[in-house]
Amino acid sequence: MARDQEPMTDEELAEASEQIQDLREEVREDLAADLGGEPGDYRADKRFDDEGERSGEAVPDGGE
Repeated sequence: MARDQEPMTDEELAEASEQIQDLREEVREDLAADLGGEPGDYRADKRFDDEGERSGEAVPDGGE
């Protein structure tokens, strides 16, 4: 927390969380438009298997 700043209220936290979720959706849509695929393809919370592969697709770190 920044000095001389009051803690955020629950309502402010909820609003900030909603704004972040909206931004995530917008970024995924933009990535899909620019790079192809579907917005859901660009979810940061998708998991890859132990070898870093997901159905033979490319992985974000360029893994083999």
